[in-house]
Amino acid sequence: MPSRPCLDCGDITTGSRCHGCRLARGRQRERTRQRPSARQRGYTTEYERNRATLLAASTTCGICGHPGADQADHRTPTSHGGAPALANLRPAHGTKPCETCGRRCNQERGAPPIPSDSHTRSREAGHPG
Repeated sequence: MPSRPCLDCGDITTGSRCHGCRLARGRQRERTRQRPSARQRGYTTEYERNRATLLAASTTCGICGHPGADQADHRTPTSHGGAPALANLRPAHGTKPCETCGRRCNQERGAPPIPSDSHTRSREAGHPG
């Protein structure tokens, strides 16, 4: 077989992909196969409607403050009982990285634990938490 560049990384290989990229694609395919669908993870029609409304109103990221957000971030993550309500969503960079800081803010944030009410209140009152 003739040598050619790998379709993913550009390294020279005899197939369409080098060995490392073939392994990575197989791992990604397996992860995708095991992952529940978007609907099973709680992304309902209500979420889709609220996401569209939110991003039509503003694409300024609620995490880094730069323009160009393409996802709706849950303020209280769904894994912690957060609802798909418009009040619980804010714009965030996700699929496309931020053009200013290069972050994928929503993925970097993940689903951190919710602070307790007393911790939140002390911070809001100007006291260190």
